[in-house]
Amino acid sequence: MVKLITALVSTALFVASDSSKAEVLNYTENTNSNNQLAIGYAVPVPVDSLTAVDGFRSYDSLHSQHQSLAVTHAEVRSSVVGQTHNGRDIYAYRFGDSDNQTNTGLTEAAFLINGTIHAREWQSPEVVTELMEQLTEQKADQSVVQYLLENTNIVILPVMNIDGFLQTQRFPTQVTQSPGASAGSTPSQKFAEPRDGRMRRKNMPNVDEVLSTEGDRLNGVDLNRNGSVFFGVQPDNSVPTSLIYGGASAQSEIETQALLAAAALGPRSRLRFYQDAHSFSRVLFVPQPAHTSRNTITNSLANKFQDTTQAQGANYFPVIDQVGSGIPTTADYFAYTDLIPTWTLEIEPPQGFANEPNGGAFYGGTGASHSGFIMPDSEITRTRNQLAPAQMLMFYHQSGPAHVTKVQLVDEGGNDVYSATWSGGTSRSLNVSTNNALEGGQSYSLYVSFSKPMRVRNNAGNVTQYTGQSVSLAPSVTITGNGGSGNFTRTINVSNNSWLNQDVGGFSFDQYHDDAFKVDFTLPTDIPVSANTGTTNININVSVDDLAGLSLDANPATAVDWNSGAWVNYEDSNGQSGITGGTDSSYNLTVSNQNLTLSEPQSSGGGGGGGFHWVLLVLLSLFGISRNQRLRH
Repeated sequence: MVKLITALVSTALFVASDSSKAEVLNYTENTNSNNQLAIGYAVPVPVDSLTAVDGFRSYDSLHSQHQSLAVTHAEVRSSVVGQTHNGRDIYAYRFGDSDNQTNTGLTEAAFLINGTIHAREWQSPEVVTELMEQLTEQKADQSVVQYLLENTNIVILPVMNIDGFLQTQRFPTQVTQSPGASAGSTPSQKFAEPRDGRMRRKNMPNVDEVLSTEGDRLNGVDLNRNGSVFFGVQPDNSVPTSLIYGGASAQSEIETQALLAAAALGPRSRLRFYQDAHSFSRVLFVPQPAHTSRNTITNSLANKFQDTTQAQGANYFPVIDQVGSGIPTTADYFAYTDLIPTWTLEIEPPQGFANEPNGGAFYGGTGASHSGFIMPDSEITRTRNQLAPAQMLMFYHQSGPAHVTKVQLVDEGGNDVYSATWSGGTSRSLNVSTNNALEGGQSYSLYVSFSKPMRVRNNAGNVTQYTGQSVSLAPSVTITGNGGSGNFTRTINVSNNSWLNQDVGGFSFDQYHDDAFKVDFTLPTDIPVSANTGTTNININVSVDDLAGLSLDANPATAVDWNSGAWVNYEDSNGQSGITGGTDSSYNLTVSNQNLTLSEPQSSGGGGGGGFHWVLLVLLSLFGISRNQRLRH
């Protein structure tokens, strides 16, 4: 929990106890007393299990699962990126192949996911571990996940604050009293800001692991206030006993330095997305540096994340910062220093939503103080599964816009009429191996492939929207040109069923399911051609959004990349580089046939079927002139 915590507690209080021992308090299911607080459901305790359960795994189990993934799957590599104050190794994991190159020869984009920066937020390591598990479980899906593993580098640090997390699991039902409270205080005063044990938030420098020790229980640094951007901006950031103490200096903590080391695995220069997973409040806190393009892309991305969760029954609402304002979180740090989309993901339960109970009351509990950090065992499986698709979509989106890789036209006899393939890395060329004239009234098959999977399918095998998204499922293809009588446009009808996930009539997907489509069509006979040559040049124009709603790169010759807060070399339909993309019109062909409509080369009239009438008028005019001349003689 980050920014919302200030709404839950007042400014930090100081220790006012003369005792050498802190009072130990207990969370219970139903019992309230002077040192007990009922939350209304069973208080979770850690479970030893490598695989996911209806509950929360112990740190040892989570860590063993992470290590098992790295041993079992070649796509997962583990790295020690630092050590805690108590000498425990901090691990980051890279998901992807080892070549750091996309299938089209570009340097891979990188993403960074951080988990468990605040010890008491048990939802975080479970959600992050679920993401890790799904990346391996679906690695051979021939679709989105396989594409991500082969074309991006996903760096995940699942448990950053290991010492603190272990302290919460050591005492899963116990805490110590609020600062300033004493044995004579009321239960509401004691539980107002519970510290240490299950409610430890900070790391543990100079802190023992004995819950009842009074002298050190308020110590530690809030690792999500230790960033160099906005460091110390909150008054309590400089108070060592405060819940949001930021440390002696920016990035002073070894856990913070471990996060920076994890970012370097990207490598840092290739980062395009950062997420810090917290709980609770069911929102996204979205930083806004003074960079319009970056903010436009980020806010659109946050809305897509929300849409994906809403489609599954949750609503992760984006809370957009004012431009230039913030606090010293890790999300603010990467937003301002790297100019990439970032946010703090606050996992449910909700807090502050109209018509929805807050905290533990959302699950039918009492809504007791801080119960939102204690999610019932029965709710975490659903939560894990709701958030994984949204995170996958963020990776897919930030891997970059799609571009056309191949265009092919085949006649009814199976002969290539036109075949063109883009090749090269950052600078591509269109290699046209076949370019024969098309004939009006003849039937052809058009095949177009792309650099990424463009669609997904439901369990019935039908093309469908990615969870929560809304794009036109069918591509748009037009033929345009100028036959002399003006510009003309003809549409080739393409349907949802044109996408390929298997061989259809000798055509199949390229590298991933639904990264290509094939459509059969008959070339119209009303395309105007030159009266002089009997031919005309045409363009095939392809327009389609990928499954995340990103439009095509309209000019594949210049490879899209991310730099200084925005896409670069991402051209629109007019050839202008920006952040929107457009229609790719790079494919020039020739049409020739006597069945096509003739047109006068200099005419400025519209396209269509007027060419024959023009020829007829010329012949009639010539007949009239000859007749008049005979009459005059």
